Amino acid sequence: MKSRNWWLIAAVLITVTGLSFNFSGYDLLDPDEGRNAEVAREMAATNDYVLPRLNGLPYLDKPILFFFVDALGMEVLGPTVFAARLPALLFTIFTLALVWWFARKRVGRDEAWVAALATATMPLTLGFSRTVIFDSTLAFFVVLSIVAFFEAFHGSANEGNDDTPYWWTVVAWCGMALGVLTKGPIAIAVPLMVVIPFAAWRKTLRRVINPIALLSFAALLLPWIFAMQKRIPEFLEYSLVTETIARLTTDEMQRTGPIWYFLPIIIAGSLPWSAVALGALKKGTPGKSSEDRSLFVFLLLWILVPLVFFSLSQSKRPQYILPTLPAIGLLVALLWKGAPEKVGGIRAASIALALLAIVFFVVASALGEVFGASEAVAATIPATGIGLGAACLISAVVLWVFGDNRSLTLLALVLPVSVIPLASTRLMSAIGDDRSNANIAQVMNRVITDETEIIAIETFPLSLPFYLDRLVTLSTTTGAELTSNYLFRTLDDWRNIQGTTLRPPGWWRERVAVCDRPRLFVVKSHDQDTRQLLETALPLLTVNRKVAVYGPCDLVQLANTSGL
Repeated sequence: MKSRNWWLIAAVLITVTGLSFNFSGYDLLDPDEGRNAEVAREMAATNDYVLPRLNGLPYLDKPILFFFVDALGMEVLGPTVFAARLPALLFTIFTLALVWWFARKRVGRDEAWVAALATATMPLTLGFSRTVIFDSTLAFFVVLSIVAFFEAFHGSANEGNDDTPYWWTVVAWCGMALGVLTKGPIAIAVPLMVVIPFAAWRKTLRRVINPIALLSFAALLLPWIFAMQKRIPEFLEYSLVTETIARLTTDEMQRTGPIWYFLPIIIAGSLPWSAVALGALKKGTPGKSSEDRSLFVFLLLWILVPLVFFSLSQSKRPQYILPTLPAIGLLVALLWKGAPEKVGGIRAASIALALLAIVFFVVASALGEVFGASEAVAATIPATGIGLGAACLISAVVLWVFGDNRSLTLLALVLPVSVIPLASTRLMSAIGDDRSNANIAQVMNRVITDETEIIAIETFPLSLPFYLDRLVTLSTTTGAELTSNYLFRTLDDWRNIQGTTLRPPGWWRERVAVCDRPRLFVVKSHDQDTRQLLETALPLLTVNRKVAVYGPCDLVQLANTSGL
């Protein structure tokens, strides 16, 4: 086997280890992971694969597909952390395979591995490949649509004998439909804003749409929309107006940020490959063929147009730019095309990694204080910083010394991000303990029975129902604890329906005084007034930094009546 193949195998193994190591070794992180995993758990428990629910209540804030896939995994594997995180990893792998295929076809065999490995070893890719959230799934469908449109635009010129471009357009619209079912209309906006200017430049606008594509799009999307609209009449208005238009055009969702918000995120979130791409671009743009130049323009549009769009949007979150990362990986592959050994951007990446190593060594110990981390989390940060700094420094040295060796440089470039899960094992465990309610649930599960009622007072620990494998009765003033914009706006409607899990504020007081069934009461740990009232009647079962649990009330009543 050629020596280059050995280095490639090593790079692939390091990358696979980074993606999979400690994948489910820490608890679900609230709020997002706990909430999304619980919605999927309830879907699997009820076998209702149409209406997502959170704590038994309609959850309209996101569409069905991610919950659907997550719930199917739980049907097979049970409601576990592994099952909850598995879809994000699988869709990340699907995206990497698609990037490899596209690069193999349009750039070259060796460059296909560069594109896939580069995309896989970016911090944002790694982070969201192991998070119970929609964005890795959405990224796959967006990338599928963008790639399919490119194939439609570059199909055979002899359209009388080749229907390939026509059917690639159908694939693109199917991808957008499935993306809408994952996270809403943004799955239409991002591909089209990339491909329409490119199609206009290529004079292939007629290939953006065709009748079969539209029919396929409608066939995939409309049945679920009609089913939801029938069950929740306000569904369509809420999804389009509140969750889409208001999110993008106003600060109503309180997710805004400065106009430059995404610029440091896309650079840092794709290191070290962003440094490679910027450094390689200084050597010039691809000019080997018209196809290379066309792909270069396409990739620039793929990166820059969504970046500008989301920068102007009033809703900003780091994961929004996840679908642009494959374009950076593909751009690096294109810029490296045909280079037998020495490739562009290596010195830039070496300098960037060296600076990053200094940051990890010098600044990491202070990060816990900066971000207000708990003592347990803060204690693990210095060791994590040293491990990551060492990996960055080793890679920087290898790139600087052996920059003429393409195989070694590839190995050095995949190392820093791939080592993150190994270096941060203790850190993630501490964060999981701090941001999850698994430990609280473990204590509660020792005393609860099938008849035990869990009552949460002005708090809703989002991962608690998942770990308890049951719903929680919520006594609340505003319903904001559910982190659902829909439920926050329709709280009174659902609270007045008999049999729901919502109760008025103060309702819990009677349940403490008259304990006609086993109950546990969950309250914010800093809510001293409520805790004092509970302590007069119930024992403290367990407490952490966020919540305290009192009860069970039936044991206290039994002790009182037996004279103990």
